[in-house]
Amino acid sequence: MKFRAERGEFADAASWALRTVGARATLPALAGVRLEVSGDRLVLSSTDLEVASELSIPVQADRDGVALVPGRLLGDVVRTLPNAAVSADADADRLNLECGRAKFSLRLIPEVGDFPPVATPGPDSALAVLKAEEFARTVSQVARAASSDDARLQLTGVQLEATTGTLTAAATDSYRLAVRTVPWDQGTEQTVLVPRRSLAEAQRSAEQLGGEVRLHLEPGRVIFEFGDRRLTSQLLEGKFPDYRQLLPTGYERRLTVDRAELLEVVKRVAVVGEANTRVVANPVTLHLTSDTVRVTAGSGEVGQAEESLPGTLEGEPLQIAFNPRYLGDGLDAAGSERVVLEFRDELKPAVLRPAAADDTDGGEEGARADYLYLLMPVRV
Repeated sequence: MKFRAERGEFADAASWALRTVGARATLPALAGVRLEVSGDRLVLSSTDLEVASELSIPVQADRDGVALVPGRLLGDVVRTLPNAAVSADADADRLNLECGRAKFSLRLIPEVGDFPPVATPGPDSALAVLKAEEFARTVSQVARAASSDDARLQLTGVQLEATTGTLTAAATDSYRLAVRTVPWDQGTEQTVLVPRRSLAEAQRSAEQLGGEVRLHLEPGRVIFEFGDRRLTSQLLEGKFPDYRQLLPTGYERRLTVDRAELLEVVKRVAVVGEANTRVVANPVTLHLTSDTVRVTAGSGEVGQAEESLPGTLEGEPLQIAFNPRYLGDGLDAAGSERVVLEFRDELKPAVLRPAAADDTDGGEEGARADYLYLLMPVRV
């Protein structure tokens, strides 16, 4: 294998492929980045068996071939390359790189034949095409509600449900639930459960590359395409909860409040509760009246804090407590200027949504109105 590439393209491609190199590789081949030259393209790929990445860049090729380079070492090298073209020449056991006056000789991983093939989309896969910004926003809003407890594996993922007109993402850790639905016109139906980490990698790529994201939903895997870059993720096994049974069919009280202001108040007041490390849950309590939201936290043993802000409540006054991190996550994810919180009583789940006023122009703010965040209250 022998080729010449632009320094910027090569370094960017290598850095992107390094994201899915196995951190604790069970096979030597998983610790490497596979380089393959064919014609005038260099294909870089890596995998940790859960997520795989693949991309190609144009090169001036003198000789086709394949090499498996240690990932960590390749990353250290490309970060230090000077601003000059990169020449690479691989023999049986070494990759020789030249960039300007810098020269590197990297020992290759000999088990190149053990590197697993990276999947390509099948002809029957369910395809969704979304703007990269829309995809990244959906993942950001929903994935934060997934569980980090591997003992409940099915809750560590995000369910993607495709119907004839919509793509719905949902995640829950049993204490909260986030759901977002975006329109699409592919006319296919498929439901998959994607690991949160895989979606986080796809979100980073969407934010970095822009353009559009092509999602291929297939039995056993999902493939994300970003132009000439591809991420493939294995799916989680297990049945995702029927979250629609958790959604309230109505409400007794409805609060409209400035999202950013309530988020800042919750963060400030919760500091007192966080100081008591002996208590597992340190809730913040919302005291709701017709025109005021009073937020309190703490106890007599450690200290107390409270702050009030304006809000409009429809219905009877209510006192309800929440885990401050979970409440803060929902407020942060909503992204709108104002939010609506709907309540039954102090013991039943509350639903947080972007305020309908943000949906009047049908533009970017309107796209957020299909998002909801359900939150279980805390007994105090």
